Amino acid sequence: MTTYKDYLFSLGLSSSTVKHYYKHTLDFLAWLDKDNTEAEAATAKEVLGFMNHLKQKGLENLTRSVQLGLLKHFFDYQIAQGLRKDNPAKHLKIRGVKRVTLYPTLSKKELEAIYHNYTIPADEDPRANRNWFKTYQLSRQRNKTILGLMIWQGITTPEANKLTPHDVNLKDGTIYIAGSRKGAERTMELKPQQIIGLMEYQLKTRNELQKYCSNPSEYFYIATPPSGQKTATGQYPLNIWKRLSDEVSKLCPRFINFKQVRSSVITHWLAVHNLRQVQYMAGHKYVSSTEGYLVNQVEDLQFDIDQYHPIG
Repeated sequence: MTTYKDYLFSLGLSSSTVKHYYKHTLDFLAWLDKDNTEAEAATAKEVLGFMNHLKQKGLENLTRSVQLGLLKHFFDYQIAQGLRKDNPAKHLKIRGVKRVTLYPTLSKKELEAIYHNYTIPADEDPRANRNWFKTYQLSRQRNKTILGLMIWQGITTPEANKLTPHDVNLKDGTIYIAGSRKGAERTMELKPQQIIGLMEYQLKTRNELQKYCSNPSEYFYIATPPSGQKTATGQYPLNIWKRLSDEVSKLCPRFINFKQVRSSVITHWLAVHNLRQVQYMAGHKYVSSTEGYLVNQVEDLQFDIDQYHPIG
C-alpha cells in the first residue's frame, strides 16, 4: 500500500511541501477524532465544519483555501487506495479569495540564461563612434545588475527603483531591501557572480550616469537620458522597464513580464526552503501571500475551476 507521503511525492512536490501538506492533513484528522469520525467516512459536512473551524481560529481565506486544496489531495489518495469512492472536497471553494496571479514558471536554467546572455557592448564595438553608444553601454551595465537582483534575490521593479547606495553592501556580500506598504524589509545574500558587476556599477557606471544628472541622484539606479542630454535627478522612478522587458523577450521566448520572473523565483525557493523562510526572502508581510505560490508547484491544485458550494 502506498503511503500518503509517497503519493504526494509522486505528484512532483518537494520535501518541504510534502512536510507542509502532511502536517495540515494531520490537523484535519485530529479534528475528526474529536467526534470519533473516521477519515474514510468524512463527508462534505465535515470538510465544511473544518473550514469553519479554521475561520474561527482567525485563518485568512487564502490560507483556508490552500488547506482545502490539501484535503482534496488527501481524499484523492484515499480513492486511489480503494478506501473511499468519492472526494467530498472536490466541488468546494472558498469564497472571496484574492488569488495570486500565476504565470508559467521559468526554469532556473532559463532564468540564469537571461542574466548570462544579456551582453554589454565592449569599448571596441563597431558602433562605439555613434553619439548614443556611451549611454547605451552604461544602460546595459546597469540593467544587467538589475536582472541579477531579480533572478537571485527576487526583487520587484518598485524595490529596484528605491534602492540607495547604502543598501548595497559589497564588503559583506548583502543587499538590504527596505520595507514598504506592500512588502516587508529583508537582507539578502548576493551571489558571487553578481559581485563584480555590482562593484563596477557602484564604483564606475553609476558615477558616469551621475554626469548626466543636473542634480545628484540619491538612488542606486539612475536612468539613462537621451543621447548627451541631462535629466533632473536621474529620473525616479526609472523609465527603463518597457525597453528592458522587450530586450529580455528576445533572450527568453517564454518571458512574459517581470512579475513572472519573481513568481518563478519564489516557486523555486519553495522547493528547497520552508514557508517561513520563503516568506522572509520574498518580503511577504503575511505567510498566506507565500502560500499562494504553492499552487504553482502542482497543476492539480486548480482552485478557480471549482464552481460549486462556495464557502463563506
